Amino acid sequence: MKAERHSRIVEILDDRNTASVATLSEQLDVSEMTIRRDLLELERTGILRRIHGGATRTTGRAYEPPFRVRQMNDSGIKRAIAKAAAAMVDDGDALGIDVGSTVLEIVPQITASNLTIVTASLRVAMAVAEHHALEQTVRLISTGGVLRAEELSFIGQAAVQSFGRFRIDKAFLGVGGVSVAGGATEFNLEDSDVKRAMVESANSVIVLADSSKLEKVGFAEVCPIEDIDVLVTDDRADPALLESFRAAGVDVVVAPVG
Repeated sequence: MKAERHSRIVEILDDRNTASVATLSEQLDVSEMTIRRDLLELERTGILRRIHGGATRTTGRAYEPPFRVRQMNDSGIKRAIAKAAAAMVDDGDALGIDVGSTVLEIVPQITASNLTIVTASLRVAMAVAEHHALEQTVRLISTGGVLRAEELSFIGQAAVQSFGRFRIDKAFLGVGGVSVAGGATEFNLEDSDVKRAMVESANSVIVLADSSKLEKVGFAEVCPIEDIDVLVTDDRADPALLESFRAAGVDVVVAPVG
């Protein structure tokens, strides 16, 4: 599938920063013409820059990888993290479920009932409707707002103010990066405003971040480390790094990937 090739190309460039068309063609077992078309499409998203004979990664703190690329990356790790997070949901909870490919994986794994779920994600809302009995086991509230085309997430004052009206038990937060010094950060400024409003409305803030996001700092601040109660990550994370989060007062849950 094209999406899988695109995801693999991004992974290779993440490891090497630069790769030739010939190398990518060999590793993905497709023609060089196919790789050139893939690189052209990915360049249009801003995720890479084509150079003579290949491509190089182009990422700054404000760069947001397309959702479809993020969703394909490390899907097994995302599901493992989401499973560990879903186990924290209790019957009767009021939940805030954020936008993002990892947080989205929580929805089908929730087994608790009598829940209220508030979300600024159209994808999350549709997943809740698909996997749960609306108005029976789950009451679903969408914030509304301005819909971002690629992310299918709501931003703007309507979304921010919607979270301000609620007091939720647990906020499940997706991030671009999380660090002890910088706290939780995101790529998109408007997205971070909505996330911040969700954090401020929550009794407990649970950050879902795979090990590649640890000690990474994005463009826009969401919240300081002091506002994060739990970090759920995967077992590839450096144990010493996890200890630094624990020393900062964060409860760290490590999901086995297997």
